[in-house]
Amino acid sequence: MLALDARLIMLDEPTAGVAQKETETFGPLIKAIQRELGSSILIVEHDMPMVMSISDRIYCLEAGTVIAEGTPQEVRENPAVISSYLGTDERAIQRSGVRAT
Repeated sequence: MLALDARLIMLDEPTAGVAQKETETFGPLIKAIQRELGSSILIVEHDMPMVMSISDRIYCLEAGTVIAEGTPQEVRENPAVISSYLGTDERAIQRSGVRAT
């Protein structure tokens, strides 16, 4: 259920516990809701591919401190984000779409 005429919709971990296939369809659903309602959407989420695919602006936190902010492209290439969110596991980095720098 969605609130009518909502100017801001906040979602906390909307894909937590959801299978990857369903998560992949969730991003376009969020964008469709945003377009239909003309609302801003604030999402707290750890699924980096989904976040990168639907966001206009991203803020990344580590231990409660903002370590990066910007467009998906800016955040995707930020070394602090790569280290904090993806670590050094090459598989995780490749899944995120990050280019090695």
